[in-house]
Amino acid sequence: MVTRRHVEVVTGLALALVGAVTAYGAQENGIGWTDFGPAAGYFPFRIGILVLLLGLAIALRYGLTGRRRVRPAAEAEVAGPAAMHPANGLDVRFLEDGALGRIASVFVPTAVSAALIPWLGVYFACGLFLVFSIVTLNKSSLPKALAIAVCTMGAFFVLFEFWFQVPLAKGVLMPLLGIH
Repeated sequence: MVTRRHVEVVTGLALALVGAVTAYGAQENGIGWTDFGPAAGYFPFRIGILVLLLGLAIALRYGLTGRRRVRPAAEAEVAGPAAMHPANGLDVRFLEDGALGRIASVFVPTAVSAALIPWLGVYFACGLFLVFSIVTLNKSSLPKALAIAVCTMGAFFVLFEFWFQVPLAKGVLMPLLGIH
């Protein structure tokens, strides 16, 4: 059984790995001072080391924490964020029944939408994602979902392409439609 404790340890180790890769990559750009100030890798190196240490701290904290038995009287004294979790919160199953299906119902369409961006562009791919999500998850009608998606993506198009002047990926479809 995968418990919350296992997930916390793996998350801490993954975070430590990200920090190590960041610190290692920053060394290619120099991590010291130059005549003009800090080198390009100075701050990324330090941030990478900080993330590495915090990831290891998370993994150690949850990996070395033993199972605790809390007296009923002590449960009432718990305050702050810890009060939101039960006393045995680290040793309970990580995913409840049906949770993986709910996660997949959001993750899979998001991954498909991201995979479609090179062909359809950001606006069409995200518009399709919105339509799918609104119809399946929110149980709204297709015309309402289409209206929301068109208005949202139209607003994003104006915002990024005209106001910010930051062109987002257009894919293959938008240039064929004459939208540059």
